[in-house]
Amino acid sequence: MDENERGDGMDFIPPADPFFPLQQSDELFFPATSTAGQQQTDPQQDRLFMAAPSLDCTDLLFELDIPGLGRRKPSATPNSCVDQTSNEKKKKKVIHRDVERQRRQEMATLYASLRSQLPLEYLKGKRSISDHMNEAANYIRDLQKRIQELNHKRDGLRKMFNSGAPDIVISRNFPPDYVTVQPCWGGVEVVINSGFRNGEFPLSRVIRELVDQGFGVVTSVSSTVNERSLHTIKSEVSDLTTLDLSELQQKLTDLVASSSS
Repeated sequence: MDENERGDGMDFIPPADPFFPLQQSDELFFPATSTAGQQQTDPQQDRLFMAAPSLDCTDLLFELDIPGLGRRKPSATPNSCVDQTSNEKKKKKVIHRDVERQRRQEMATLYASLRSQLPLEYLKGKRSISDHMNEAANYIRDLQKRIQELNHKRDGLRKMFNSGAPDIVISRNFPPDYVTVQPCWGGVEVVINSGFRNGEFPLSRVIRELVDQGFGVVTSVSSTVNERSLHTIKSEVSDLTTLDLSELQQKLTDLVASSSS
């Protein structure tokens, strides 16, 4: 520093306690500054520990030491949370699988019930479920048409009776009696369909005629169906080539007709 600067009254005085004191060994020492008063914190705050939660666990894990409450321990560990979540997922999958299986079984039962209600002509050549559904819709439409036609007929009959139409005499016309003769194993089978009302059918006369023609009667079965008598006679003969079945049928038909008159 030159003499002009000193003459201004601003002489440089080195500090008595320099910030970086130099010792005799020319080593640089940093004095330890006491900042205990500034950095002193609450001892309770120093005892707070927080652990980061697991990605699979939703609970935060804290260990607190609060006066009057004591330590609070975590309710669950990350591993237990992961196991619990995995078990819940498995249960949901099992429940979903059971529900889906039950739904498929119910649908199969409904499809089978629907298929059983359809007539055979609607199911010929149709195997897929979609085809059955379409045919079921067609069957419903056909039934609706038939119902409409029957309703029209019913309305027409009602109008006819309400308009004072003459009484209608309903007569029961029974079909005529008929006889069929056809060859069978070792002989001839005779079937007679009759509708006699004034007494029993004279089956003995037919059997006698067969015996006169050279037949041996083996069995004779009679039954009644829809107010008509059905007689089946099986007989044997030694030689079928010598018989005229059409002539035999005509004779038996004439015999039955004469018995009903």
